[in-house]
Amino acid sequence: MSTIAEAFRLASSEGRCALLSYVMGGDPDPESFLQYASAVSANSDILEVGIPFSDPIADGPTIQAASVRALTAAAGVRGVIEACSSLSERLPVVIMCYYNTVHRMGEREFVSQISAAGVSGLIVPDLPFEEGNALFRACRSAGIDGILLASPATRPVRAREIASRTRGFLYVVSRYGVTGEREELSSQVAQLVSSYREISSLPIAVGFGIATPEHVRAVASAGADGVVVGSAIVSRIGRRDRPEEVSSFVAGLRTAARKSATL
Repeated sequence: MSTIAEAFRLASSEGRCALLSYVMGGDPDPESFLQYASAVSANSDILEVGIPFSDPIADGPTIQAASVRALTAAAGVRGVIEACSSLSERLPVVIMCYYNTVHRMGEREFVSQISAAGVSGLIVPDLPFEEGNALFRACRSAGIDGILLASPATRPVRAREIASRTRGFLYVVSRYGVTGEREELSSQVAQLVSSYREISSLPIAVGFGIATPEHVRAVASAGADGVVVGSAIVSRIGRRDRPEEVSSFVAGLRTAARKSATL
């Protein structure tokens, strides 16, 4: 059983969704990043670490701004990967990056680097699965789960293909558009979870637009196995809330992820 699968299994045994928390690597600067990432990790089941990139097409203003902060502070790809080494000793780490980052380093070298850092999963949102065979084969050989995304726009035939190819979990995008905090959760969540449950035996994690404990409760009530929260955490890091305040916010999200929770 992979470390990701074990994280979902443990959360389920405790009667809750797994909480997947996103942070931008090197944000707000490489020196402070580990402090914030450690604070977030303390109350998360899985930590998703973004590699800063100048054109993050799947991300909204909050995560774009985090990329700019990290790049301005000279956060580099290898430095972010190295920082994951200490984090991966505490919980499963999933790297999220754009394909240009992988291509520039070379697929084999990139996989070798993240494997050496103990990374458990990889998400490359701008890489269609048809173009990712070699990369995801390398991931499988290294014991890293190649995680694919499906959205409300994904057609049934393609959804089945994605569900058959993804590893670790199926990342279900809850709404159209980019990442970012929203006031209301998409009304499609329960339907999306139900439809993907029919075609995948893997855990289903829902992300994009999930920002509050109330949103997390709704995702848990919809029957998802996991919930991904990113921008709401990144915004607090960006305004330099104290690490213990960020950790407390994440703890509230984890509490809200209990399956028995009601709105």
